[in-house]
Amino acid sequence: MSDRKYDLIGPNKYGRRLTKRFKQYEYTEPLEDTNWIIKKNGCGPTSLATILASLGYDEDPISISKKMLFNEYGFLSEGYFEGINGVSIIYCLNKLIEEKMDIEYKIIKINYNHPELMKQTVIKMIKEGYMAIIGVGPHPNIFAEEGHYIVITSLNKDKNEFYISNSWYEGDVQIDVTFSYEQIVKDIYRDNFDFLMIRKRIKN
Repeated sequence: MSDRKYDLIGPNKYGRRLTKRFKQYEYTEPLEDTNWIIKKNGCGPTSLATILASLGYDEDPISISKKMLFNEYGFLSEGYFEGINGVSIIYCLNKLIEEKMDIEYKIIKINYNHPELMKQTVIKMIKEGYMAIIGVGPHPNIFAEEGHYIVITSLNKDKNEFYISNSWYEGDVQIDVTFSYEQIVKDIYRDNFDFLMIRKRIKN
């Protein structure tokens, strides 16, 4: 199933999970009362919306962008206006948790001299139901022409490689493609969180 602004990607026998992939490039209108456009600056909120919608929450890139860009009084926050970054995404996650959204997150940092040390940890967490936001770039990479956020959605159990949700044009042909841990780490933007892991909270 698809819509102009999203694809609904079904699960498969190899372990891909149901994913609602929003298409950042289709959001071309300025956010209400601003000149801020999701297509231009909104890969962060689009990626977070993809995770939350895939977990069953009624969120989309517009609703998440508003949570990132507007303060509790409904006024535009200058600190988040010029561009969405990792700080903005964490800020939004904390805001959603404070509003009683039943999610949890963890940040997994990589030692880039020995990235292999965290490989099994990342794979295990994806198997346990986490999805991950990663920043790639800013140089040209296999996911976009410049810096960009994408989502790791699930793991292909036969290849031990990741399915991703890429909101940019390249993502249209990457739905059935899997990427190794090594490919992902190679393109991660190192001045950000590395793997921002998000899932529904496990209740004891």
